[in-house]
Amino acid sequence: MPQTKYEINAIDKEAAQELVKKTEGVQGVKFVNVSVDGTAVVVTHGDDYDEAAFKAAAGI
Repeated sequence: MPQTKYEINAIDKEAAQELVKKTEGVQGVKFVNVSVDGTAVVVTHGDDYDEAAFKAAAGI
């Protein structure tokens, strides 16, 4: 499955969990992982991934 990585402003664990909740239902998203240091998000997705909807939901 394809993956897309986004650099983000550093967030804490609570904010990371909230970001995952807000974005895991976006079309095409299979998994959302936030880096340990809270500076990157990796999205594993299918071919039907709606990147614009993901970015809007994530606030990036």
